[in-house]
Amino acid sequence: MKGYAERLADWAARLGATVHATRYPRVEARGEACAVRLVPPGAPTARVLVAHGAGNDALFPLLELFGALLASGAEVFSFDVDGHGCASTTVFAPGSVRTAIAAAADQAERGRPPLPLHVVGHSLGGSLMLDALASGSLQRAASAAILSSPVDVRIGARTVAGELRGFFRLDTLAQRRHYGWWGLVPAFGPVKRASYPFRRVDDDGRAWSYVAAVQRLLAELDLEARAGTITHPTLLVYSDGDWIVPHAQGARLAARIPGAELLSLRGVSHYTLPFHRLTIERVVRWIGQHQLAAA
Repeated sequence: MKGYAERLADWAARLGATVHATRYPRVEARGEACAVRLVPPGAPTARVLVAHGAGNDALFPLLELFGALLASGAEVFSFDVDGHGCASTTVFAPGSVRTAIAAAADQAERGRPPLPLHVVGHSLGGSLMLDALASGSLQRAASAAILSSPVDVRIGARTVAGELRGFFRLDTLAQRRHYGWWGLVPAFGPVKRASYPFRRVDDDGRAWSYVAAVQRLLAELDLEARAGTITHPTLLVYSDGDWIVPHAQGARLAARIPGAELLSLRGVSHYTLPFHRLTIERVVRWIGQHQLAAA
């Protein structure tokens, strides 16, 4: 059976894309972050900066979206958020992680031809993107797509059970071609932390303490109160089938961000949402729609 790196290489080759792995220092996070740059065949027309969710990494579970972005002519730069990634050495702290988006944007553009910059964030990564947009550190972004990103989060037995019900879907199981069967399983609590670490500066050794760390960060971000300062074209994608981030959170953000567009999905779980067909189609169309304004 092929390993993940081999499957990734095969996937990129089928698309005619090239994959460039890179590392860069994150002094604020006490280590180095790893990232991957995916370059489409031909000259890229846009650059997309991507931030993943808590407990994932730069490639999981976003390859389906990356493939569609590459097919549209976009270059993709996806990075390990502080505290994440087996090859990264950073740690997660609510204060320092807020600088991770701007640092990754600088790396995405360093030494590369100028291109319109679009940003995509899933779950925790989207919350960090919203914070960067509200603070002005991503002023150059042409557009943003935020996928099921929390302003508040609670995880318990009920939410995990609800998410597991959404796991056994054909579109979820199809992702095994990218990650394999075991690689398809997301990290919850102590499950798969060797594959998807969450290194915290305040780690107390408890399996679920990362939820409290994320909650402290979200309280500090205070996104609902600050969302009105975001002036970028913003697409919000949320689902009534998401047990971790309720659809109501997306609706409240959409009401506060001037001109935001809300795509409401039916019955799609938090884990499934970034590779759901409707999510991918709308994100690619959203970026294309804002290319002319950015040029």
